[in-house]
Amino acid sequence: MRFRISVVAILFLSPLVFLSGVGGYHLWKTGWSFVASFSMIACYCLAYGLAWFWTRRKSKGVLPNAGPTEPLAYWTDRDKAAWALVEQTANAVTRISVEEATDARKYAADAQDLALIVTRVYRPAAADPFRHLTLPELLTCAELVAQDLAALVDTYVPGSHLIRTGDLGRVQQAADWYFKARNAYWLASAVFDPIRTGFQVAATKIGLTTPWQKLRENVLLWFYTAYLRELGRYLIELNSGRLKVGAARYRELMGTARGPDAGRSEPERSTITLAIIGQVKAGKSSLINAILGDQKAVADVLPATDGVSRYELRDPTTLDLLDTPGYDQGGPNDKEATAATAAAESADLILLVAPARSAARSADLIGLDRLASSFAKKPHLRLPPVVLVLTHIDLLTPATEWAPPYDWQGMRPKEQAVRDARA
Repeated sequence: MRFRISVVAILFLSPLVFLSGVGGYHLWKTGWSFVASFSMIACYCLAYGLAWFWTRRKSKGVLPNAGPTEPLAYWTDRDKAAWALVEQTANAVTRISVEEATDARKYAADAQDLALIVTRVYRPAAADPFRHLTLPELLTCAELVAQDLAALVDTYVPGSHLIRTGDLGRVQQAADWYFKARNAYWLASAVFDPIRTGFQVAATKIGLTTPWQKLRENVLLWFYTAYLRELGRYLIELNSGRLKVGAARYRELMGTARGPDAGRSEPERSTITLAIIGQVKAGKSSLINAILGDQKAVADVLPATDGVSRYELRDPTTLDLLDTPGYDQGGPNDKEATAATAAAESADLILLVAPARSAARSADLIGLDRLASSFAKKPHLRLPPVVLVLTHIDLLTPATEWAPPYDWQGMRPKEQAVRDARA
């Protein structure tokens, strides 16, 4: 395979080398090389300007984003804190040489350092980032990182399946020999025509050498930054316990395939769970009846809770409703708060049902504060989004002013009353 590639490369480059030599000799013989230098300088300067601009853009540049750049939406606050450290580590790498990019020991050492940084977010006293993990979990993490990086390179680096790490070193050696030969040529040319040679040296240095070096450094930095971010993302999933199911099952749950964007979408859920909280007589039962229609049978009781009823709706999708005990105007007591917290831990969304006419709105604020406090003590969990369901708005004064549908953003007195109740 290597012999065939070499033959194809030689046959492809030979005409270009021949024409470059003949053309250069002809320009020098006819005296047009000095005039052509101005055009070369203009092209090189434009190339340098574009390379300088594109390599500094955060997006829409020459290369795509290096790995994931945002925390996943389902991550907890602790996961996001770990991701901030991953981003800090990746952004701290500003340059990487060819030797470093082809050194497997650097990848392994940086992987161990990053693993320890992430692990200490979850286990602050950890001295070994892998001691608490099983071998299948570690292999799953390595497999997912390798799959995503392979897909990233296959997508954005043409011919990458033909490039060996040793080839990069040989290219660097060839480039070094080329630069030495070019410098010797310039030194000899300067003896006969120093002005023209000076223009050629300046044009080449400014317009060709510098942009090419920047582009090469940017490609290596792009890949290594992607490596750190992909590794960091799966180290977070690893320490959060989400890789216990294995690589194939993890991708199935996440609804992703192998590819540069794998793992960035939201998990596909077969069931959507709503936790319904609120005061006594706030209208929770009416809301549940409106959602379920005739399917009002209780499916079962949430395990380890007292008073949380679960209702299930299977048309058109599976929907679980967790009905928590209502609390009085003083806010939920310990038993009611525990039930609400247990329901929220199992839910994708919380519906806070609040009566518009109730003066005891502080009870709902107390309930939300107790929920937030409970989740703050469990950094491995994330408080689901809360949607306010404002009931009894038709009873706000003036009660007979208008009927549904309610344009609560309007300017009439009752519309203003609805806005005040919502606020």
